[in-house]
Amino acid sequence: MSESLNPSELTDRLELIQTMIAAGRRKTESWGWTFLLWGVAYYVAIGWSALAPAALYGPTLAWPVTMIVAGILTGMVARRMTKDRAETTLGRAIGSIWRGIGICLFVVLFTMSLSHRFEEHALVVVACSLLSAANASSGILLRWRAQFACAVVWWATAIVACFGNDTQVSIAFLIAIFLCQIAFGIYAMLRDSKARQQLEARHG
Repeated sequence: MSESLNPSELTDRLELIQTMIAAGRRKTESWGWTFLLWGVAYYVAIGWSALAPAALYGPTLAWPVTMIVAGILTGMVARRMTKDRAETTLGRAIGSIWRGIGICLFVVLFTMSLSHRFEEHALVVVACSLLSAANASSGILLRWRAQFACAVVWWATAIVACFGNDTQVSIAFLIAIFLCQIAFGIYAMLRDSKARQQLEARHG
């Protein structure tokens, strides 16, 4: 027999869900710096891969080395951030999505580099597909249109990579990184800063 809820209990549960979603969104905002960091890392890897001569293994080492360095930096800062923080179920779910996608992205790009099959169109399709999945999942869980919009941009870029020429793909990928990593990261950091200020004002 299904449990019946009176209007008051139903309202309380809905408010709890809304509170959990809001808390999850605030936590994601506090991680806005990671979007910015990885956006810069993507630009570094692209520049290194394009400009370094093959004799110096630029195209082969650019993405693996850059991703490893960015991952180490992320882990170091994240460890300090989460040391004294209680983790929620929703927070763990979102964190698991990003960790899983991040590991998958690293393994695929690293393997593509070692196998010398690092073709630009394939790189963009793989990277954008994985990043769109992470942003879409997080955006849906948090009911956050801004983050889901990032997923749409990544999807559109993956489609361009399937049909566009080299120049179009490069431009689309650079724009997507700026919008979905740099701009979204700064946006999240500003929202986090504003929320912290409001919290301090209430308790000040």
